Amino acid sequence: MERTFESWEKEVIRCIRCGACQNVCPVFKELQAESTVARGRVKLIRGVITKDLDITEGFINKMSLCLMCKACVVNCPSGVKVDKLVEAARKEIAEQKGLSALKKLIFRLVLKNRWVFNSGMKAGSLLQGLVFRKGPQGQGMLPRMSLGIDKRRLLAPLAPKSFRSLYPDVIKVPDAKLRVAFFTGCMINYIYTDTGKAVINVLKRNGVEVVIPALQNCCGTPVRINGDYEAAKQMAKANIDVLLKEKVDGIVVACGTCGLALKEEYAELLEDDPIYAEKAKQIGAMVKDFTELVVSLAGFEDKLGNLPIKVTYHDPCHLVRGLKVKAQPRQIIQCIPGVVFTEMKNSDTCCGSGGSFSLAHYELSTKINDHKVADIKQTGAEVLVTGCSACRMHIADGLNRQNVQVKVMHTAQLLEMAYEATDHSR
Repeated sequence: MERTFESWEKEVIRCIRCGACQNVCPVFKELQAESTVARGRVKLIRGVITKDLDITEGFINKMSLCLMCKACVVNCPSGVKVDKLVEAARKEIAEQKGLSALKKLIFRLVLKNRWVFNSGMKAGSLLQGLVFRKGPQGQGMLPRMSLGIDKRRLLAPLAPKSFRSLYPDVIKVPDAKLRVAFFTGCMINYIYTDTGKAVINVLKRNGVEVVIPALQNCCGTPVRINGDYEAAKQMAKANIDVLLKEKVDGIVVACGTCGLALKEEYAELLEDDPIYAEKAKQIGAMVKDFTELVVSLAGFEDKLGNLPIKVTYHDPCHLVRGLKVKAQPRQIIQCIPGVVFTEMKNSDTCCGSGGSFSLAHYELSTKINDHKVADIKQTGAEVLVTGCSACRMHIADGLNRQNVQVKVMHTAQLLEMAYEATDHSR
């Protein structure tokens, strides 16, 4: 969202400094510093607007210490859009101070250009064994050397082939009830192809024809929240063009961050564009999370096999507070025969991932993650289900660090397992 200094000021003066944000901010819980909670950041931003403060390294650091989890926003009695203010501050930082050479390379050369991105990920898949070694019990991988990633961090490997390269552009279904476009996002396309496969299999079984636009690209959220609005706008426009070419009834996503970008943030980003403002709104009206789509399909719960496992669920921030999807994943989990579902304490508290936040602030992100792992352990669950690939990876890292044997998977995978259990029982 474009924000002038004047429009920032209208937002910052709404903060009444009540401190409600202190109770919900994961970063403040660990650091206990006023400058790292919403009202502290708002005060700093106001100082920059009034010229009482300069954009210093200290200011830049404080703006980076935000997970964009929206917990402060939904709990603010004055409705201050703190995440939008922090994003606007990061944009101002990028414009005044410039992006780092690494961010310029990643945002403007790699993420913005499909061919470069795809080629780089293909090469990475082939060469990752040189940089990473196998993780504990052969699961995941750990960095062999420090390359901007903490050597203790367990990562999921790049898939041998990207998800989109494994499927035709259209997954046809006889007498289809619906025809939807699947916006895969980066992590499903390049890492968690098992999630993408599960989405396709579940939708096919429920009579939904799926189109997988080959030319779709990164949603642009990492670029936008780091302040590079021009690159983010170009990426948004490219995805809008690709998606509007498809004759579909809707757009399905299996990532809260991608879904929020398409549903709301493209319209905000392009609100002043004479050509794309309405197109962005058109796209937004078509977007549904995978779980929203599934529960809207009559009879989806039919023919589910027995899964005798203990399950708990983690609410991704952008899914629960951005897209307002909370009940649907639980409805899916609880309708599966044999599943024992236990609600974890603080299920909607951020896991500490925050996309690039956990790369830049790994030590802090692990402390936040430790609380999530403790809550998972208390449920006695064998499987942790979530709706975000970034959460999946970060929580798996936390479970590994504490040697907790809990499997992490996407909601689509659990549902796919239930359908397959019926097939195997025949």
